[in-house]
Amino acid sequence: MKNKKFLSLLCLLLPILILGCQESKTSQNQASSSPVATPSTPSPQPTTIPGWKKFEGRGAQLQLPESYDGGDLSKDLDAIVQKLEAGGSTFKQTAQIIKQNPSLFVIWVFDTKVGKSGVMTNVNVTTEAVVSAITLDIYLDLFAKQLPKEWRIVEQKIVSLDRYQAGQTITEFTVSGVNGKQIIYTIKEGNNIWNVTFSTSADEFAERLPTFQKSINTFWGGS
Repeated sequence: MKNKKFLSLLCLLLPILILGCQESKTSQNQASSSPVATPSTPSPQPTTIPGWKKFEGRGAQLQLPESYDGGDLSKDLDAIVQKLEAGGSTFKQTAQIIKQNPSLFVIWVFDTKVGKSGVMTNVNVTTEAVVSAITLDIYLDLFAKQLPKEWRIVEQKIVSLDRYQAGQTITEFTVSGVNGKQIIYTIKEGNNIWNVTFSTSADEFAERLPTFQKSINTFWGGS
């Protein structure tokens, strides 16, 4: 199993969250696992939510509210980096992380509306190939065992989405004074794993969760 790649992405997300938090504050002052289920066959067409923006990359797509920006780093890297750099010196550091690791993300987006916590809410989609013997429950178990020590799993289970069965992992972490929370959806299609990660501050998580849950049901793996 090659999920070290995905775990490295979690480590990348941490400085993105922290850097977004630092920049926002500056500007303002100036589990228990469930039995694995067999993935369902995708419906013919992706779900569409009126008024939301569609983000695409490598055959995958995801919809989010109008306040989100970003996209496919293989095509939109320069534009995304410019938008981040326009946010100030700290966002420039975030831009450098994105610039140095564009191939790791299928889709990477962030909410331009920063909440009271000052943490930059962001969403990313990653993909990796696994051998057929790696089932969803095996993947989730290995993922849980290899999380960095800063992360704590609050909940891990199998959930039914509109078109997929998915692993749902909720994690919390506190690093450098930042209390973060993530919900990660893991979807297996054949020998391909998709991870869709929604990250925000612990204080904003409950408020943003309905949006995250609505968004994941628009996910389309392209098959």
